[in-house]
Amino acid sequence: MAKRAVLIGINKYQVPGSDLSGCVNDVKNLRGALTTYYGFADKDITTLTDLKATKKAMQRAIKKLIAGGKKGDVLVLHYSGHGSNVPDDNGDEADRRDEILCPTDLDWKDPFRDDWLRTTMNKLRKGVSLTIIMDCCHSGTITRAITPPDVPRKERFLPCPLDLMAVESGRKLRGTVRGQLGKALRGRKRKSDVVHADIQEMLITGCRDTQTSADARIGGSYNGALTYYLVESIKEAKGKLTYRELHRRTIAKLKQQDFDQVPQLEGQRTAFDRQFLG
Repeated sequence: MAKRAVLIGINKYQVPGSDLSGCVNDVKNLRGALTTYYGFADKDITTLTDLKATKKAMQRAIKKLIAGGKKGDVLVLHYSGHGSNVPDDNGDEADRRDEILCPTDLDWKDPFRDDWLRTTMNKLRKGVSLTIIMDCCHSGTITRAITPPDVPRKERFLPCPLDLMAVESGRKLRGTVRGQLGKALRGRKRKSDVVHADIQEMLITGCRDTQTSADARIGGSYNGALTYYLVESIKEAKGKLTYRELHRRTIAKLKQQDFDQVPQLEGQRTAFDRQFLG
């Protein structure tokens, strides 16, 4: 049984005014948890940070991770950085928006779409355990507010310029651009943030699709709120907890520190009570 991970953290962006502060720390913190509590060897953990985390490099590393997985292997993919969404280009999204990850060399005309991720994940062999942690925003906004670099919290979100141009030119937007909100919209709050999905992997996301994930100063340094409290929960339990327990503990810590974001746990319901990375 092999254990391998790809950890991606991007503070430095080639898009002016878009830099974050806590993403590289997220990679360091999670790497420490994987080697200390789950038996991952340093040589089996691939890290891509800042300017090395290009779209090409990210896709190459993810494809290698998935393609190399064999029955019994434990794989981890972690992304810490900006998220956004763009107009759907193939009609497969109900809201006509494709969610995207934002590599350091983000190209709005050729974005890193969720379609690519889904196609790649579908190639995962049976019997392979894959856990995906996304500490980013997938919500949208049409504001142009630029957050000063010294504020204690910054959303991990980039507005799509295609939408900004549409608004300013008076044209109608394609699809529903989800608002940048601190709390879920009235009437849309989920009964549960543990969601059954017909996917082979276990997915932990930083927030609901109506929220943003925070890049904040925590414990004396900048971190992603999700990753920081996820790792703190792992440390407290010395690595011995289920996916459901990890999710519950992380939410409790976020609420205790007045973060509104609510992490989502998605996967097959039979796996929620399985040991995390077991």
